[in-house]
Amino acid sequence: MPIRRLLLALTLLIAALPAEAQRHRPPRDDSSQSPRTVEESIKTAEENERKRQAALRTGWNDAQDHHFRNQDKATRKRMRKNERRRKRMQQGRQVPWWRRIFWRNNRYR
Repeated sequence: MPIRRLLLALTLLIAALPAEAQRHRPPRDDSSQSPRTVEESIKTAEENERKRQAALRTGWNDAQDHHFRNQDKATRKRMRKNERRRKRMQQGRQVPWWRRIFWRNNRYR
């Protein structure tokens, strides 16, 4: 009889452990707390925006490098040549504002 009670108590104790483990939340770190003043709020928002912009820049550069590495030598050479030609042709050829607004659709846009 006492062995059955001991087994029952042990079974109930083991069954309650996973539920107890899920109930506890991990402690919050200081960086996730909301700012207390307006200045702190503005500062954290600007810092988060800088981090986001930096992540976008590095992601773009990595993707561009990956794209260029996938090309063969002749394709890379052709891409460089066309980029130089594009920059040379574009130099000093900006469309004036009045042409963009008042003229028909044109090929210089």
